[in-house]
Amino acid sequence: MAVSFEGFPRTLQRSALRPGRWFVAADGVRPILCLATEVEDLGERLAVAFNLPAVEQVEVTPVPLSVLADPFATVEDDVVFAPGQTEGLPMLVAPLRRTFRHGALLRLSNGDLGIGVVPKGSGEMVAVSLTSGLRSTGFDLVFERWSLSLRRGGAETRIGYYKPSHLYTERRRG
Repeated sequence: MAVSFEGFPRTLQRSALRPGRWFVAADGVRPILCLATEVEDLGERLAVAFNLPAVEQVEVTPVPLSVLADPFATVEDDVVFAPGQTEGLPMLVAPLRRTFRHGALLRLSNGDLGIGVVPKGSGEMVAVSLTSGLRSTGFDLVFERWSLSLRRGGAETRIGYYKPSHLYTERRRG
């Protein structure tokens, strides 16, 4: 029987968490997928954390890097974001009509994918590149619903879906 490794996580030091670095942190025994960013809030650099508070539900949270507990691990899989959900068509929002909301997936003007986050201290909406971790200013498309998966080799594992809380409320009323 052949044994092969396609890559496995390495332990990272806090100093290695440069903008654009995807890593895994822990919340107790639960893993949290994170992206280190250049965005600062009250003088501290932030990471964008993709939590799973419920089954197949993704929550986007800006978290100061200093709050995340060591150790950290590298992400050896491809992180895949896909607009829309299986329950309906992608919701496209023209950026000229209104701004994006927290957690919205964005196609940035430079072609990168980005995510909208609101740091707690400033309360100002920020678009962060999911490739570089840098703050971005322009965007072309907004996707309010999206899914998150990890891909290794030919296999893709869906982690969950993001859907803003106001859409959950509308669904319950309808």
